[in-house]
Amino acid sequence: MEKILFEIIEYVALGIGIVGIIVILIGALHGLWVYVTRSSHYFSRIRIILGKHLILGLDFLVGKDVIDTLLLHPGKDFYQHLLSLITIVAIRIILSYVVLKELDELEKRCTRKVKH
Repeated sequence: MEKILFEIIEYVALGIGIVGIIVILIGALHGLWVYVTRSSHYFSRIRIILGKHLILGLDFLVGKDVIDTLLLHPGKDFYQHLLSLITIVAIRIILSYVVLKELDELEKRCTRKVKH
């Protein structure tokens, strides 16, 4: 019974990871579509689209990593996996913070341009 539960958790974690990747790919395709179909004046808008999808996708991937580490890797290597998780999450948090800050500045610039 325990083995079945761990297999289910593995598939759930895999599904969450796939969702994260799909979200990032959708953002990339959406950004590419805007780039191809509109003029070059939309670069800021494309960066906003890509950034928002990247952040959401990374959030899903962090969730997958947490499930993988905490539930699927108990035992003697647990602390090594935990250290890897902490490192990955810290990098993603920093990346998300920087991207969010950049997106805020881009959105402010885009709204200023629209108002003028």
